[in-house]
Amino acid sequence: MTKHEILIGNSNDISGIADKSVNLIITSPPYPMIKMWDAMFSQQDPQIAEDLEKGQGLQAFYKMHDLLNAVWKECNRVLADNGFMCINVGDATRTINGDFKLYSNHTQIINHFLSMEYSVLPDIHWRKQSNAPNKFMGSGMYCKRQYKRYQKRAYQGYHFQANLNGYRVLFSGFRCASSVLPM
Repeated sequence: MTKHEILIGNSNDISGIADKSVNLIITSPPYPMIKMWDAMFSQQDPQIAEDLEKGQGLQAFYKMHDLLNAVWKECNRVLADNGFMCINVGDATRTINGDFKLYSNHTQIINHFLSMEYSVLPDIHWRKQSNAPNKFMGSGMYCKRQYKRYQKRAYQGYHFQANLNGYRVLFSGFRCASSVLPM
């Protein structure tokens, strides 16, 4: 019989779940270097807020991923050998002290899963409309002409799944080409 249970709390400590007892994990964690998540990451590691204030974005980025890596370690512990793990995460672009950068969240996550001996599979790509009301994050409404020169805007997210026939497999996920329609 299948047992369904919802646990509320920080996923970096799911010690109440037995080792290798979960067949499916689906998560969309906070995206490092997306400003709306700064306070949450900084609350867990105050050095992140200090790094951001000093303009040390890359150091903050790595510290944010250190926090996520604790979650991935717990997920790896509870995931059954033939289970699946799906992670939806996007990359971030951000300007700190006038320095515009891409912060490649998917690369950090893939590298961490490779260090846990997962194998990486190809991305899934799909097209997602981006100029519609009631959408979240990268798929919301845009101001008229704001992105007029771009007919397509890359919205990146990544899904990962793990463990096929006892092998640890990391499936890196999706990239969407979002249409930006003139208003």
